[in-house]
Amino acid sequence: MRLVTLTTDFGTRDPYVAQLKAVLYAGGAGSLQVLDLSHELPAQDVREAALFVAAALPRFPAGTIHVVVVDPDVGSARRALAVRCGEQLCVGPDNGVLSLLFDRTTQAVELDPVRLGISQLSATFHGRDLFAPAAAALARGTALEGLGQNLARGGAALVRLEFAVPAPEGTGFIGEVIHVDRFGNLITNLQRAQLAALSDNPTAESARGFALTLRGRSSRLVGHYAEVPVGCLMAVVGSSDRLELAARNASAAELTGARIGDRVRLERV
Repeated sequence: MRLVTLTTDFGTRDPYVAQLKAVLYAGGAGSLQVLDLSHELPAQDVREAALFVAAALPRFPAGTIHVVVVDPDVGSARRALAVRCGEQLCVGPDNGVLSLLFDRTTQAVELDPVRLGISQLSATFHGRDLFAPAAAALARGTALEGLGQNLARGGAALVRLEFAVPAPEGTGFIGEVIHVDRFGNLITNLQRAQLAALSDNPTAESARGFALTLRGRSSRLVGHYAEVPVGCLMAVVGSSDRLELAARNASAAELTGARIGDRVRLERV
C-alpha cells in the first residue's frame, strides 16, 4: 500500500480537495491510501505551512508521498518540485513551503508536465493538474528522475524561507514567537539547544531553572501544563522540542496580546 498525504490551504467547503483525491485515485496504485493532514492552513501563508510540514511529515513511515499545496504564485514562473527527504517523497511548489525539510533532502527535480503526460494546466489549480498527477506517478513506482529535470545537478538553488535564528544576548538568548496554535500557545524558535547552552548540565532532561520573558512578563519553565493554577502563564518545552508560552486552560496569546514576531528572552533564574 502506498500512503499519500495531503496538506493544503483549500478548506473543505469547496470541491478542490475532492478533485485532488479523484486524480490520485484515478492515476495511482491500486492499493493507494490518501490521508488528509490539514486543509485549514491560513490561506496563502507559506511560512505557517512550512512550519506545519516540518513538524508533521518526518514522523511518517518510509515511502510516504506528501502533496503540499499552499501556492499563492500558482500559474507564475515559480517551479514545481518533487523532492526526496530522507526516505519520504514530497511534491509541492518551489516557494519555500518545503524548505524546512531541505536539510534532509537528497534529490530534487523540477516537474515536467510533458514527462507526466499533461497536455494542459489550468492557471489556478496546479494542485489538481500537476502535483496530484506527480504524486500518482510516484505511487505507481515512477522514479523521481522520471518526473523532470534533476535540480541536484546544476539546477538553480531551491527557494528557502528566512526564519530568525535564536541569538545569544548577555546571559541568555533572544528568540521570537513563530506560531500561535489553536489553544493560544505561543510557539517560539528557541529549542533544547539553547537550554543546553545555558545549563550547568547540558545532558540533563529537566528544563527547570529557566524562564521566558515576553512583553515584560516572565514565566518559569515547568514540566507540564498542570503544574500551575488555572489561567496562569507558564513556559514549557513542547512536543516539537520548541519552547512555548502557554496558559493552563486558557490562551497565552489572549493573556499577553502577543503576536508572531514578538521577541522572547530565555534566561536562567
